[in-house]
Amino acid sequence: MGRPRPFTGRPVMSTPVPTVPLAARPAVDAPRRSVRATLARGAGQVLASQIVLALAGLATLPVLGRTLGLAHYGEFSLFVTLLGVVAYQDVARQLLIHEQARREPRSADLAALSRLSTVLIVALAAVVGAFVLSFAAAAALVLATTLHGLASRDYARLAIAGRVGAATSIRNFAWAGAFASVAALSLVSSGPLVFAGPFVVANLVTWLAYRSLVGPWSAESVDSTSDSWWARASGWATLARSPELPRYRTAVKDLLGFTLAAAAITSIERVLLDLTAGADQLSLYSGAADLALRIQVVGSALSAAIYPTFAKLVSERGEAQAARQFLRVASWVVPAYFLGLLALLALDSTLLSLLLGPAFAESRPLFVLLLLGVFVHSFGYLLTPWQRARGDFATPRKSYVRAAVVMLAVGCLAVPAWGALGAVLAYLSARTAELQLAIVELRRMPRHLRAGRRFAAAAGMFVVLCALCLWRWQEAA
Repeated sequence: MGRPRPFTGRPVMSTPVPTVPLAARPAVDAPRRSVRATLARGAGQVLASQIVLALAGLATLPVLGRTLGLAHYGEFSLFVTLLGVVAYQDVARQLLIHEQARREPRSADLAALSRLSTVLIVALAAVVGAFVLSFAAAAALVLATTLHGLASRDYARLAIAGRVGAATSIRNFAWAGAFASVAALSLVSSGPLVFAGPFVVANLVTWLAYRSLVGPWSAESVDSTSDSWWARASGWATLARSPELPRYRTAVKDLLGFTLAAAAITSIERVLLDLTAGADQLSLYSGAADLALRIQVVGSALSAAIYPTFAKLVSERGEAQAARQFLRVASWVVPAYFLGLLALLALDSTLLSLLLGPAFAESRPLFVLLLLGVFVHSFGYLLTPWQRARGDFATPRKSYVRAAVVMLAVGCLAVPAWGALGAVLAYLSARTAELQLAIVELRRMPRHLRAGRRFAAAAGMFVVLCALCLWRWQEAA
């Protein structure tokens, strides 16, 4: 057999990757164990806290579904969704992790990137809240988003130091407490501050906890007194003088394009339901979606650990070995997701009745169709952090922008016509994003790394799940 061809996929950002001389490299099994141990430790910590958060959400569903009812549950779900969507636009977290893994950036640049990102997400929260939420809920959204932005630089520093599990756990435990507080407060009132206030407190606790772990930051500054107060406060004055500004601009454009598209994909169908179909249809869909998407705690936990781990591995060991490790991780994650979805499919009516109550019985056909999309959605939790770890921020942006356009077109036609079912169709159409990511990786990887049997097995799982979901949908409809 000839020597295998080297890994040919090149990152979009032309960053030189340091290599280690062959003689100095340890045996192949050594880094394999190290990567597995790092991922297992980081993902295990994140997953444990994600499970606590998911259990808190599940435990509060019976209370919230009954106390808020169809009239107010959709508003609560919309607030939580928008908070997650707006906070996700904080591109500083992802960019700072990448910068610290690949080079030694100026501390002034890191601080400026964090401040500018916070300004952007706070402005977005103000605009979104003004158009979609009540005044009290919108004010809470802006305040919670501000606290999230203030914690970003601390989170990135913890993540690159190998403490992503601790950082994510703090946030998840704080949010679990917020869900429990909302459930308790909903027993006495259903006002906007009841379901919004606890999440402001959760973000405040998270920020203070991060700061206690990382300590104070250096006071390095390159600002000038001739700069306007706005340029200094937002961080633009520092970035304008940075020699890395062109590269930062490209990375931020790709990250912001991705996060905006992902945010649209996450919320388009709920906003359209709220505007065109009314509170009942929004609540029916939100209940089914909130329950179906709980399994994604596994994917998001692994994603949080993959990005910093593989960013360092690509830098230290090269893309070829990192790609092999990534395929090994994917080989057990995808079947685990498949088995979890089969369990949810088998218990669909029981879960809806037990966790949401009789009022949500009509959500069952929606729930089983959503599970089909959740399986495809899971590939995004693997491929997006892997591509970012290689410095490729453009591929996720392009894929999710295209999918957002498709979802918006389908949603504008289907949601007004079919209500909650139309929202499900819009969600399924958005999964073209993950299909695009998978196609790009298939084309990018050389033959000796493609492992056709792995992809054939994933395709077989999808076909089986399609058949079972359609059968259960016809039975429930």
